[in-house]
Amino acid sequence: MDSSREAKHEQEEERREDVAAASLVDVNLMVVLLSQLCTKDDEDDKNLEKERRDHVAHEIRESRARANKRFMKETKLMEKRTHVLQPMAKEFRHSRKM
Repeated sequence: MDSSREAKHEQEEERREDVAAASLVDVNLMVVLLSQLCTKDDEDDKNLEKERRDHVAHEIRESRARANKRFMKETKLMEKRTHVLQPMAKEFRHSRKM
């Protein structure tokens, strides 16, 4: 009877060690998975921030380009107006001198 009790006791000890080893493996696996998830979140945050900066920079470039086009068109319109007005002003001055 003692030998059967000792055998059962040894089997129980081996089972506990196996369960402890398996739970340790599970804990290690969970730690690895969580660390990868945290790393991915940091990388995703960095990528999102970079995309936002790129988007803002792109918007600024487009805004400047539109402003430059608008300025060039306004300048051309003003040049055309001044060309039309200058001969009239010269004629008016000339007629006043006489």
